[in-house]
Amino acid sequence: MEASTIDLPNKAYLLPESIPMWPPVWWSWLVLALVLFIIATGFMAFYGRHKKRTYRREALQFLPKTTVEKTDKECILLCHELVRRCLISEGKTTLAALPSVTLFLQLDETLPDKWQFSGLGTVFIEGPYRKTVDLDQTQRERIVQVTRYWIRKHHA
Repeated sequence: MEASTIDLPNKAYLLPESIPMWPPVWWSWLVLALVLFIIATGFMAFYGRHKKRTYRREALQFLPKTTVEKTDKECILLCHELVRRCLISEGKTTLAALPSVTLFLQLDETLPDKWQFSGLGTVFIEGPYRKTVDLDQTQRERIVQVTRYWIRKHHA
């Protein structure tokens, strides 16, 4: 008796021996969940930081536009107010409540010599308490520059 081969219609298709299991180990799902958690946490931290610094971005846009229109004393008062509001927006209310002399001396400790508030002279620190303040254009620009630098670079 001869062995006859069965002629199947789809014998040209090759099927794999076995389908591999994925993930290869049971804890792969934990690793995947951990990676997703780290990505989500990083995104939330970035978004929180962006939201927390909103006032600083607005102050940087607001400062150069408004100081042109104001008098010298109003310009100094605006710079003081923006520094205090930035401190409050960062949650440093006790530091913002200090008198101007103490506040700006404490803020100078972290700044480079070129950008310290004390380098502006007594006009900036005592300006809000004087009846009249007379600044020339370079002093006024320097006060705005130092305030903008502090708003941009501080980490209260």
